[in-house]
Amino acid sequence: MSMVDTSVMVERNVWIAMRDGVRLQADVWRPTGAGRFPALLQRTPYNRGDSFAVVVNAGIEPLRAVEQGFVVVVQDTRGRFGSEGSFDPFVHEALDGYDTIEWLAAQPYCDGNVGMYGASYYGATQLLAASARPPALKAIAPKATASDYHDHWTYQGGALQLGFAMYWALGLAGTELDRREAAGEELGAIRAQLRVLLADPWSAFGRRPLADIAPLDELLPAWRDWLDHPTRDDFWQTISVTQQQELDVPALHIGGWFDLFLRGTLATYEEMSRGPNCQQRLIVGPWAHAVEYDALGEVEFGDLAGAAALDMTRVHLDWFSQILKSDAGAADAAPVRVFVMAANVWRDEAQWPPARAAATSMYLAGDRTEDGFVGSLQHQPPLLGAESVTFSFDPADPVPTVGGATFLPGAYVGLHAGPRDQRGVEGRSDVLCYESEAFTADLEIAGPVALVLHACTSAADTDWTAKLVDVHPDGRALNICDGIVRARYRQGTGSPIPVEPDQPFEYRIDLGATCIVIFAGHALRLEVSSSNFPRFDVNPNHGGDIATAEKNDLVIAQQTVLHSGAYPSRLELFVIPGPEPG
Repeated sequence: MSMVDTSVMVERNVWIAMRDGVRLQADVWRPTGAGRFPALLQRTPYNRGDSFAVVVNAGIEPLRAVEQGFVVVVQDTRGRFGSEGSFDPFVHEALDGYDTIEWLAAQPYCDGNVGMYGASYYGATQLLAASARPPALKAIAPKATASDYHDHWTYQGGALQLGFAMYWALGLAGTELDRREAAGEELGAIRAQLRVLLADPWSAFGRRPLADIAPLDELLPAWRDWLDHPTRDDFWQTISVTQQQELDVPALHIGGWFDLFLRGTLATYEEMSRGPNCQQRLIVGPWAHAVEYDALGEVEFGDLAGAAALDMTRVHLDWFSQILKSDAGAADAAPVRVFVMAANVWRDEAQWPPARAAATSMYLAGDRTEDGFVGSLQHQPPLLGAESVTFSFDPADPVPTVGGATFLPGAYVGLHAGPRDQRGVEGRSDVLCYESEAFTADLEIAGPVALVLHACTSAADTDWTAKLVDVHPDGRALNICDGIVRARYRQGTGSPIPVEPDQPFEYRIDLGATCIVIFAGHALRLEVSSSNFPRFDVNPNHGGDIATAEKNDLVIAQQTVLHSGAYPSRLELFVIPGPEPG
């Protein structure tokens, strides 16, 4: 990439008018010399003056971008920090993005080509803007984000992603409180209540009813909207990117194996790869949300694993140079780059999942003994053993979240994320464990993971959870990926269908995706239960509205998992074949 021989000009507090007259504020970094340059736009609700949010998490250092011939614009979204208007998550981002892009393309320092970049919500601003098809938008780089804000953001398998949704909502409410008090409103009582929630969000997660949290009702009405629409109805479909129309803009998708939006990243990549413009790239590292270092949870992945080792600014600028500048020298990267965990290497692929990955099933089997339940994973449907096993699920005592794709408070949001020892969880009577024999050769899993579960419940509604675990020879049991399905949404989150108590149904639990080597001497373990709290909200099992359920609505359910020839519960994996013998 060529370097621009010029100094940098920074314009602060630039007002940009939207079509409805609301003005949004931005900062502009650009070369001071004459010329017109492609522009890179970041739209953030997290304060354009916060360097950690707009530089470290977003992935581009603005001064380096300017030195390489780009204009960089960072804008506060509507109703946030310097911008006017009211913030309503997702609702205004398509048109505000369109108007900002077209304003930027018309500036004398811009050559008419605009790219967008950023992570999390400002990844959503890219995809939503792209759905409005602004003519000047030529490339995007959505990172750790989603294009559907029901299934891949707020809910998963019909269950509320409680830890994330509430913690995010509390943070948004806090900055909205500051904004409104600065404008002269008297909100002392609400501030006191919010302070209690922010000081101990773990207690806040356990509040019932979830729909009765006064500071969120006052400061972030969207919280109640999310709870009032647990089904993927018109409320969500109107802001779903891929629901509106096919996207055909070139995109660099970046995600993490332990990012709570990984499903969204992979789904968006897959969807956009089918479009008329197939200039799509995918990078997935061993990261959690906003935690992109060389270690996560209880695992160190090596010095090449962190985003810093990749130099994300370089990765982004290579991408934008290829598309916005037609720089053929920047087009050498493979379509897919994934980090192979345990082997701790990056590997380039032509597609995801790799074409050579073979679909593989492992069947659940097991029986209760004097020492408790003993479950196994085997390659054929069970011929012997118990055809079912039952456990009690008490929503007043849910299985605690230990690691995984979490967004829970602590050392920002990384303390509780990633691979962590599950043995404490697995000792509970409401967690069934199914384990393979130790492998005699290395096994690489590369692709989506799912559990097809045949089960019945005594309750009017319930949840089913699953977690895949790498069992080490020393006994450590480190989680790989997990998922959940709410029984009423077993046929899709757009159509709740009641269950009939004590009748068997088939549930497909999406555990996400992974790329990991299970070394010889290790085993795979599958945990099956009915809760994972506070990562997900707890189903009261009463069959009614979950957001308004109170403690006296909780019902203990008797859960029965079926594994037999007639009900072949099975784990579905994609496995990379090993080398041929000899």
